[in-house]
Amino acid sequence: MLRCYCDESYDKHSRIYFVAGFVARDKEWRRVAREWKNRCLRSRVDVYHATDVEGRFGDYAHLSKQEIVELNTDLVTLIASSNLAGWGSSIILEDFRAVAESGEKARRVLSPSPYFLAMQLFLVTLSGKVQEENPNYRVAFVFDQQQEFSGRAKKLYGEVKAKNPIAAACMGSLTYADKRKATPLQLADKLTYEVMKNMLNLGHDPTRKERIALARMKEAHVVHSLNYLDRGILMKIVDGQHD
Repeated sequence: MLRCYCDESYDKHSRIYFVAGFVARDKEWRRVAREWKNRCLRSRVDVYHATDVEGRFGDYAHLSKQEIVELNTDLVTLIASSNLAGWGSSIILEDFRAVAESGEKARRVLSPSPYFLAMQLFLVTLSGKVQEENPNYRVAFVFDQQQEFSGRAKKLYGEVKAKNPIAAACMGSLTYADKRKATPLQLADKLTYEVMKNMLNLGHDPTRKERIALARMKEAHVVHSLNYLDRGILMKIVDGQHD
């Protein structure tokens, strides 16, 4: 059994929906979670939340800019030296709406929602890889318990399993947890934040260098797959389907 801790969210303007997570065995999760928690406590951080840490909001106002840099550097080092495997998918909501409204075929292919499409890509890509390498393994998925998204991940999860029976063979349970109690969800939060920032950067300035944190995770091979669904890719998905 493998366990994948996941996070789903929007950027602050609801331009991008993204879902990402890390998968590993429970033994590795226990080790990494313990070290993550200890490092956060050294900076007087009870629960790590990437957006609020970066902005020094609320409970993180006591952190200086240098302390934030040091904390983030150490946490990324922990991720990079782990046996975690990261996966993620993102979709630009404006592009989805534009392509979906371009014709009947596009509406049919891209239905029922952008959230389903991003979630399906995330789950099928991850589960397909697990099935390819360890067909007897199953992945238990744990999502952050957020009021805004409560229940939707579970609904989408059932729909993805129904439409993808091969991948479903490796898809175990889906549960919710509070990141204040389930430290691994804080790592998923960090990954989704970096995925979101990277996609925004690509959208506004494709020549801009990748964020250091995400680049370090990629170099350490702990990020296995990141999929970005923009207008061009969505059109390819529609055109690739036969009428």
